[in-house]
Amino acid sequence: MKNVVLILIVAILLPSCLGNKIKYIQDKDEAFEYMGEYANKPKDYKLKEKDILYVKISSTNKDVNEYFNVNSSNSTSNTQNSNFYLEGFTVSDSGYIQIPILGSISVSGLNMKEVSILLQQKTDQYLNNATVNVKLVSFYLNFLGEVGTQGQITVFQDNINILDALALAGGVGDYGDKRNVIIVRKTQNGTKTFHVDLTKRSLLTSDKFYLLPNDMVIVEPLRNKTFRMSIMDYTMVLTTITSTITMVLLIMNLSK
Repeated sequence: MKNVVLILIVAILLPSCLGNKIKYIQDKDEAFEYMGEYANKPKDYKLKEKDILYVKISSTNKDVNEYFNVNSSNSTSNTQNSNFYLEGFTVSDSGYIQIPILGSISVSGLNMKEVSILLQQKTDQYLNNATVNVKLVSFYLNFLGEVGTQGQITVFQDNINILDALALAGGVGDYGDKRNVIIVRKTQNGTKTFHVDLTKRSLLTSDKFYLLPNDMVIVEPLRNKTFRMSIMDYTMVLTTITSTITMVLLIMNLSK
């Protein structure tokens, strides 16, 4: 009987131990010292409606700086997860941003480099030796499932890969399945989903490696998590019943 109990305990704990040791980016056939180089550049993100841009126009004239960078009804404050206060300009449904003096500018479908060049050209029409600084401040990622921190995270850069993004979310939890990560992405035609295997070295050269603004990352739990939780529930119930029976028998014995 003791051997049977021991076997059951090992059968329950062993899958968990093995599952939790699944590594990121692995290859059984490669030596530990192997150093690989993987060519994979992020695709330029094309601006779309509801995106928010931070635009700063600087010159040697302070009065001009204040004049170009005054608050307007078209600007949106973005202070989530940051101590920095950024004045943003929201891309309208028609694809335009409205900037003081420069006027209404079409930016939908342009990447950040193209927008920066366009705004610099517009600014040069009014100022000499002025510098335009443009940043995308509406780069949010959402995390659900077996990660260190669930919820929305703001990314203060123009691109990020899935490994860096997961690091910001606290990494995959002990019960997270690194081979079964789901990315939910909004598109112009609706929503699409795709799976990512964090243990495959081919991920480094895949077009799935880089995330886009507003992507949702869902880390599915290992299969044995549900099984272990069920066993724990049954164990607690069995323990409660056993304790109750023991207490009743003890009371009955004392009453005799």
